[in-house]
Amino acid sequence: MISKWDESTIVFGLVLAATLLVAYLGRRDSRGVTQDDLADHKLGRWLVGLSAGATANSGFVVTGAVGLGYSFGAQWLLLPLSWLIGDIIFWSVFPQRINTTGRAISAATMTDLVVRGMSPTKAFVLRRAVSAAIIVCLGGYVSAQWIAGQKFLDGAFGFGGIASLFAFSGLIVSYTAIGGFRGSVYADTFQALVRVLGTAIAITAVIVVALRSPHEFWINIETAGPGYLDLFPQGSILYAVPMILGFAAASLGFGLGQPQMVTRYLAGATPRETQSAWWIYNIFVQFTWITMTVFGMILRGVMPGIEDPEAGLSLFHRSNTPPIVTGIIVADIFATIAAAANSILIAMSQSLSHDLLGKADRTTSGPKALWPITAFLGTVTMLVSLNLDHTVVDVALSSVSLLGAGLAPAMIVQVLDWRRTDESLIGSFLVGTSTAILWKHLDYGATMNEAAPGILLALLAHSAIVHLQGKYAS
Repeated sequence: MISKWDESTIVFGLVLAATLLVAYLGRRDSRGVTQDDLADHKLGRWLVGLSAGATANSGFVVTGAVGLGYSFGAQWLLLPLSWLIGDIIFWSVFPQRINTTGRAISAATMTDLVVRGMSPTKAFVLRRAVSAAIIVCLGGYVSAQWIAGQKFLDGAFGFGGIASLFAFSGLIVSYTAIGGFRGSVYADTFQALVRVLGTAIAITAVIVVALRSPHEFWINIETAGPGYLDLFPQGSILYAVPMILGFAAASLGFGLGQPQMVTRYLAGATPRETQSAWWIYNIFVQFTWITMTVFGMILRGVMPGIEDPEAGLSLFHRSNTPPIVTGIIVADIFATIAAAANSILIAMSQSLSHDLLGKADRTTSGPKALWPITAFLGTVTMLVSLNLDHTVVDVALSSVSLLGAGLAPAMIVQVLDWRRTDESLIGSFLVGTSTAILWKHLDYGATMNEAAPGILLALLAHSAIVHLQGKYAS
């Protein structure tokens, strides 16, 4: 007779096998397509929207969002809602322009857009600086995915901590190396579909369990604290304004400053097709993110006292659902974390190969050429994650915000074709990055995310440098 865990493992194994197959198909379909011109990939709106949405979800949604909802309640619904404000601004203005600009210069990476039109010497300096920032910040971000994967395997199957970490990260690195960029897009799209199914099942299951003992459920919710169900901190919208503005800015910075996202827009079939993916992306992101936060809140009433709320999704299903359902949820959690991790690894590999090492010929960034770099970066980030003692929330948000503050201002200037100079682009990068680091160091991030002051001061610095250079030149 097959045990519960054997049955759930079979379901998980089938989804994993399907993911590897999809990644392989992406590798096969990328034959004859040069990685050095992302426009050659000609992705349709569904591939752009779902792959970008799955990449955006990351392990944060199935660990961090659940943990925030469980620990702090309704106020953390403001995070996805604030993010939506930034996403609306971003999708109204930028994706089609990113695609248009990228096509005009045959962009291979986001950094190509950042240094567009600069003199060769200064472009060389900024390209290397941007690439280093990308590798460092995305290294932290992918390390957060390994931590999320560790919690997932440990919660779902009871593996030991280090064994869970290496098993999960090894799987992702393997299929990332197989598929390259197009394999990453295909795998992310497949995993997005798994994510939608898993999200619907998870919220339905926790509601059903909560309704079995409604009196006990509400007692547990009441013990969570008097403000647990309040949407606004301390019961006032005024306290929420800095948080809303900060995360809206972080969302804008995420869309413009994360290469694993920008490459999807660069690879869209046409500017119009890229733009039309906006509703696919936003519905997917908001549905999964809000639902997982609400899941965490309901879970507080069902299973109070969970030691690590970020592992709550897998712990709940391990204890309360039949094996087939558990297997689907295990596959869902894996898909969510894997989609972000493999996209980030590809973006890091492209940046290291094309921008930092300067291998810009058209034979250096296909799946075969990138796999040693991908394996190397995967191994390094695995080792880094062993020494991280922060939560997935802390590491992921910090990495996203720092990179957004440094790169989003230059991307805004380039994509909107504002007046610029080499010095203003370099200055915006330096001011945005240093402001975000200082803001974080002074612990102001608890009030407003560091992306907001970083982007604002960087744009002001850019304008000031352009003005002063124009004034003295005349």
